[in-house]
Formats: sequence, C-alpha cells, structure tokens
Amino acid sequence: MRMPNERICALCNRPIRKGQKVNRHHPHLKSEGGDETVEVHEQCHVEHHSQLNQYREWGRKGGQATAARGWWIFNLRRGRSAPDPLRWIPFGRG
Repeated sequence: MRMPNERICALCNRPIRKGQKVNRHHPHLKSEGGDETVEVHEQCHVEHHSQLNQYREWGRKGGQATAARGWWIFNLRRGRSAPDPLRWIPFGRG
C-alpha cells in the first residue's frame, strides 16, 4: 500500500526513495512544445531516452548546430580556450 504523499517514478511506477537521484522528464518532448514535467529516477530517465535512441539524435542535432556556428574550431587542439590562429589554419606554422 502506498502512502498518499509518496513520490512515484512516472516511468517505472516504483517509489522514489529519499536520497535517490531524480530527474524531471518531459512526457511530451520539450522540443515539440511539451512543458509539463514529471519526476523520474535518473536511471529510468537515461534508460528511457537511450532505448529510443534520442541521445544519438540530440547529439547529431547539437553537432550540426555547433558546426554551423564554427565553435568546433576553437576545440581542435587547445581545449576550451581560443587557440593561436596560426596553429589551426592549414597554412600556419602548426
């Protein structure tokens, strides 16, 4: 028997216990206009989106946006800081 104030994972319908990692899940994707969120176990959330291959799709879309903006150039050799332009331009002294 469940307590009336007990938190339940919307994906697996098991109780969310104190100290467990919790995520907010959009049952209707935010990118498709969804604004409602429900509480879910972090592991259930990861498994849910992994099974639907959504992480791969989101990564591809994110990669395309990054490439379109040219941000990837600044991460080629120097990590996050802006590199010496003569090192990443093909005719530079690299």
